[in-house]
Amino acid sequence: MDDLIASYNHDFRPSLYTTALLRVIKERCATSMMDNTLDVGVGSGILLAYLSRLGAKHVWGVDINPDALKAAEHLLHEQAPSTLRTLLLGDLWQPFTYEQRFDVIVANLPHFPAKVTSHDRPSTWTGGEGRLLINRFIQGLPDRLQDNGIAFMTHHDLVGLQSTLECVQSSGLHCETVAQWTVFETPDRMSAVSEEVLRAERGSFYYVGGYAFIEARILAVTMHAPGISRVTS
Repeated sequence: MDDLIASYNHDFRPSLYTTALLRVIKERCATSMMDNTLDVGVGSGILLAYLSRLGAKHVWGVDINPDALKAAEHLLHEQAPSTLRTLLLGDLWQPFTYEQRFDVIVANLPHFPAKVTSHDRPSTWTGGEGRLLINRFIQGLPDRLQDNGIAFMTHHDLVGLQSTLECVQSSGLHCETVAQWTVFETPDRMSAVSEEVLRAERGSFYYVGGYAFIEARILAVTMHAPGISRVTS
């Protein structure tokens, strides 16, 4: 038990979104043939550790925070010592200077459409770029997904679901919601969102007694329709 507590990294602990993403890959990647998998914004490395458990041969992670890479390296060394791993420092797709494609890509990016100070997250974990961050991720997928690969991404609907769907379509991709739930947002987080965003996305949230509730989801993005493509054994 002491070893487990020692290895727990409080700065990069799994969030509700990480948990939802973990469940999706558990359900949808268990029979997949995965030569290369990638976590964009690797954080603690827990998603890569689980993909390794499901049979991924080579796990890749990228993050702008060097401390995240250290945390991921530590976790993968403990949980998946025999799995090949490559952890890169950089912004989204920037570290990939050569043609490298992946069977499964996962991303839990900070895209809440406001910069919010948090005492329990690293300073790099802000959603100030919001819409731009999601667009850049999606627009890079055609060059990084295998032809029959799949990407799973978390999505907070206040950032604009319709804009995300339009970005997916304009990138020549296809997507569907594979998990959905409702999240409560505190008044301080909602007050950090601009009036312009609140007006534009007024259909994505509602109030009950002054409490704000917004839809969150996991989107599965593929190169081809219909539905979800997987490489199965």
